[in-house]
Amino acid sequence: MKINIKYFLIWLFASVILSYIIWAYGDNNGNATVINNTWDVLIVEIGSIKKSIEVVWDAELVDEQSLTFNKVWTVTDVYFSEWDSVKKGETIARLDDSDAYRNIEDAKLSLQNAQINLSQMYEWEDESKIKQAENSIITTEASYNTSVKELENLKVTQKNSITKLANEIINYNTEIENTKLEKDNLLTSTKSSKNTTIIKIEDNFKDYLIDIEDLIESADTILGVSKERKSDNDDYEQYLWAKNTTIKNQSKVSLRESIALYITLSKNIQDYYYNGTKDEMISLLSEYLSLYNKIYNTTDLLYETIDNSIVSVWSLLESDISTMKQDISQARSNSLSKINDINSDINSLNTLVDTNLESSSSELIIQKMETNLEQLAKDFDTTKTRYEIELNSKIKDIENKKENSVISKINLEELLEWPTKSNIEKANNSIAQAKLKLSSAYEDLEDYILTAPFDGVIRKSDYLPWDNLKDDNDKYVYIENPNLLEVNVMLDQIDIVNIELWNIAIVTFDSYATIPVNAKISNIDTTPVKSSGVVSYEVKIILDDPSFDKKVLSWMTADVEIINELKENILLLKTSAITTNWDIKTVIVNNKGKQEQVEIKTGLVSDGKTEIISGLKEWDNIIIWEFNIGAQDKTKSTTLFDTPTWGWGWRWR
Repeated sequence: MKINIKYFLIWLFASVILSYIIWAYGDNNGNATVINNTWDVLIVEIGSIKKSIEVVWDAELVDEQSLTFNKVWTVTDVYFSEWDSVKKGETIARLDDSDAYRNIEDAKLSLQNAQINLSQMYEWEDESKIKQAENSIITTEASYNTSVKELENLKVTQKNSITKLANEIINYNTEIENTKLEKDNLLTSTKSSKNTTIIKIEDNFKDYLIDIEDLIESADTILGVSKERKSDNDDYEQYLWAKNTTIKNQSKVSLRESIALYITLSKNIQDYYYNGTKDEMISLLSEYLSLYNKIYNTTDLLYETIDNSIVSVWSLLESDISTMKQDISQARSNSLSKINDINSDINSLNTLVDTNLESSSSELIIQKMETNLEQLAKDFDTTKTRYEIELNSKIKDIENKKENSVISKINLEELLEWPTKSNIEKANNSIAQAKLKLSSAYEDLEDYILTAPFDGVIRKSDYLPWDNLKDDNDKYVYIENPNLLEVNVMLDQIDIVNIELWNIAIVTFDSYATIPVNAKISNIDTTPVKSSGVVSYEVKIILDDPSFDKKVLSWMTADVEIINELKENILLLKTSAITTNWDIKTVIVNNKGKQEQVEIKTGLVSDGKTEIISGLKEWDNIIIWEFNIGAQDKTKSTTLFDTPTWGWGWRWR
């Protein structure tokens, strides 16, 4: 028999270590220490193993844009409303593009004329064509002179009209001040003769109305129902009422009904003119009572709406929600207080015997006059804008006619001489310039429309038909694609080298913790980002799971597991069952009651499991030894060269 040197050395090394342990753990009485061992059995199984990288990051919508017009002009059409679906390339809104089409037609005519001029250079011109060219000069110059005179007349007419409107506004202001003075004098002379209760209640009418306006304004600031307040809640709208959108819709309906009642009440007060019977006053107070009850109901619903909000560290803090709830709670208390006051007023009126009410209508007259004054101011601004457009159009028309006159003169000069090489080159240049002008006109037309850059949903639209856009307008159309989500994560320099493009990933959102979503790596940015001495790289992970239909918003937190290596249907064994000496890996196999040491080859290691490449097969029983060290009586001894029964010795061949 020959001794296998390799296994002999392994046995010798193990024996030395075992002897050292026995010596080191001897007791103070000189007793030797022995190792009591037990063993457990593991089964070689078929399974899968993976290596992965786990990170936590935020999700965001890939397609999410704010669209706005590049021109200051008038909106003519808006084709989509909020939450409408839109396809890529569809027109969302359009400006008044009549000027753009006129420019295109002018450019087409210029190109056509330039092409005609070039073709005519190769023809011998007769006397009639020369005469036509001369007549063209006379016609274009006459048209130019006429337009210049029309421009001067237009300036005078516009100036007189604007001056007249300005004087009307000044006179109307004076009339309002005089009416106010008359009202004060009238109130001074009449209030002394009025019943004290009637005067008090009439004075309450305006206070009630102002208070109602404040309550509606307070609710509208949060809900954004009116056109003026529509964009006030853009920063936190998606978090407000996020837990219950139904109560939000009920709040908005109730607020709109309150606004409608307020408009009706305002008109009825104007018709009343503070000069009616006791029954008419009671009727008005009943309308006030109905409106306050509706506002009270609105504040109830709005308070519940705010209570169903979620906190956002970016735009809706817990303190913001608390402040809103306090404000609405105060508004609700104020509404209830006013309801009690109105009921008290009604009771007071019912106790009066005299039903003849003497009250002035001056206040409502002044309100009407102030409303008319506001309309005059708006008409003044609209007229100025219209005049500016007319003036610019006329100036542009004059410039075109002047250019046509120059072109007519040049055409005549070219007719009077045989075309030279330079004339031909000049004609070709004119054609090229006309083509560029036409191309520029078509490109300019694109500025008059907003088109969808991708398939998505209109989340918000600030534009309305016939809006007059100005330089300081801050209006947008917000479009997003809720079906295209990605998670951008940062990996350090250790993990980045272990992933590849299109590696599979599993994403789990905190909002849906029990629903794993399939994903994959769509981009790896190798540009390093250094922060606090740590180098990292950005990796984009796009969701790729058609079955996932939950609502996900930007900046939602997600747990991401990137699988960089996956093997399935392979032999697996618990890593702790494998012994490694230098580069040799072995296990103890229980073969029909006999324990044998077997050399194996391994592959991927992860999560306490190791891939078995060779040396074992499925269902093999693998022994794991557990050692317990204890004292041994002096009468018992263990020598360094005792061979354990489980195979620590050399093999004979």
